[in-house]
Amino acid sequence: TSPLVSFPRTRESMTGQEGSVDAVLILEKDTNGDVLTTWTYPGVDGDLEKVLTQRSNLALETIPVQFTYSKYKSHWLYTFTAVNPGLSAEEGARPSALNKRVVAISICLVKNVFNPEKYAALLKLQADVYIASADPIRILKSTLSVFTRGGYDAGELGKFVDGDYDPRRAFLVTPLKDLIKMMGEEVVLIWMAMIMKKRVALYTDRLGLLLKVVRALPLLVWHRQNWNVLRPYTTLSDLEEADLKSAGIYCAGFTDPTVRSRDDLYDIFVDINARSVTVADHAKDNFTLAPFHNDLATFLQTSAEDAEMGDQAIIKALALKTKDFIGKLETLRGDDEAGLTIETLQQRRLPANMIRFLYAVASAEGMAK
Repeated sequence: TSPLVSFPRTRESMTGQEGSVDAVLILEKDTNGDVLTTWTYPGVDGDLEKVLTQRSNLALETIPVQFTYSKYKSHWLYTFTAVNPGLSAEEGARPSALNKRVVAISICLVKNVFNPEKYAALLKLQADVYIASADPIRILKSTLSVFTRGGYDAGELGKFVDGDYDPRRAFLVTPLKDLIKMMGEEVVLIWMAMIMKKRVALYTDRLGLLLKVVRALPLLVWHRQNWNVLRPYTTLSDLEEADLKSAGIYCAGFTDPTVRSRDDLYDIFVDINARSVTVADHAKDNFTLAPFHNDLATFLQTSAEDAEMGDQAIIKALALKTKDFIGKLETLRGDDEAGLTIETLQQRRLPANMIRFLYAVASAEGMAK
């Protein structure tokens, strides 16, 4: 049987060589509190190294054992952080070959594709290998083995098989149903932001939840198949702010609550903890709800509450509604090959708020003049 949702290759689709080696780094925090890059293959520029260090959370006083991922410029960044078990006083702590001055490590992968589950598995294995050996050459060998042979066998520590991770499945890990149920009727504001290609900032103090929610947003505009707009975990460092401003359009996740006051960085602010959406003052003209939006919100909520409607069925139904909406927008353009104009929409005697919304969508879809 064919899947309910398909994966067309569009101009905005995720692309890249799934097996390519971009870069792998080892970061270490020592007992003085210093965080250093102790090994890298090949070399990376200083800005990228700084961003990886900031996102590793090694600077925290209490270091969580965790996997994180995000994006910086054109790079997907994957990081697994672990503490040195050799410093544990607990009976039965696993052996560690790391120097006693090493408090914690992060193994970082720089890639050009979105596949968090795949790289979480690989990085966890590599972290175990490094803790057991303290040998960066084994990290290099494991990375090259995955690239050239499609896998790596670390014996008692485990095995990684590249073919176990279909990159297309990475798009569907977070159910759209969960996002709709979480945000309720305000999910339509997120849909509007996505369809108009606006800037979305999301906040929660729980990093795992943040990563889960952010990756679901492109499902609202399935026809674009674009996960490149995501910045799942972002800090407010100068480098990352500059990257956001350079990108122009993004869905950026933050664990820093001060981002709420930075409405220069977003058009809508999604507070995941409060399950609320706030539209920035400068963007309110584009987010005035019309009966169309209310009907769509009702459809999404009804679909999410339907126990017999699976997640892929919701994605497909929303994609069809979106396709129908864009098709009607095309008819409003008529025979004007140059593109849709504000004047053309005004001639249709549409409400002013719908004119602004329709023109913004037309611009986002490349149909406006």
